[in-house]
Amino acid sequence: MAGNDISRSIQTQRVGGTFPAAGRPNLRGVSVELVTEHLRLRALTSDDLHDLHDRVFSDPDVTWDGTTGTLEDTRRSLEAKIRHVDEHGFGMMAVTDRRTGELYGFAGLQHMEGGPDVEIGYYLARRAWGRGLATELGHALVDMAFGELKLTRVVAVVRPENTASQNVLAKLGFRRVGVEHHYGAEVELWTRSAS
Repeated sequence: MAGNDISRSIQTQRVGGTFPAAGRPNLRGVSVELVTEHLRLRALTSDDLHDLHDRVFSDPDVTWDGTTGTLEDTRRSLEAKIRHVDEHGFGMMAVTDRRTGELYGFAGLQHMEGGPDVEIGYYLARRAWGRGLATELGHALVDMAFGELKLTRVVAVVRPENTASQNVLAKLGFRRVGVEHHYGAEVELWTRSAS
């Protein structure tokens, strides 16, 4: 276990693929499940569509840009997240309550805007807020990034008004680099390097 104050385990099963010597990480064929004290992160599936739509994509306080979308918008987003995992061997995962299996949202590591940088991201339904769950899952994702994926750096982007996510990133050891344009908006770029 990592030396953090929460109890968690990272369970991975390697079923093929190689770690590239340089460039974009690609772990095709890796099956990953992350289990923390309170959460289980598992592969997203098409069965998650309605819960994700109801709990994340229909709530402007949870979505990236404060707008809501249609069920078809959610379907396209979910398919893109599943496709990223299929292509790269890692990506966004369903975040569920470890005890009940209730879906809270999604989180993971993905290539930022299709480029070489890998970013951490998390979108949790309101019912999961204020309980330290984003920090808990963030620690597991950082461990995965620098452990299994062997990354040397992870980035994050956050809207300037989203102080809750900024606080989570700070707790995870990220530092604010500055303001950049990503995903169609001026956002804060945060980064963390492997220790």
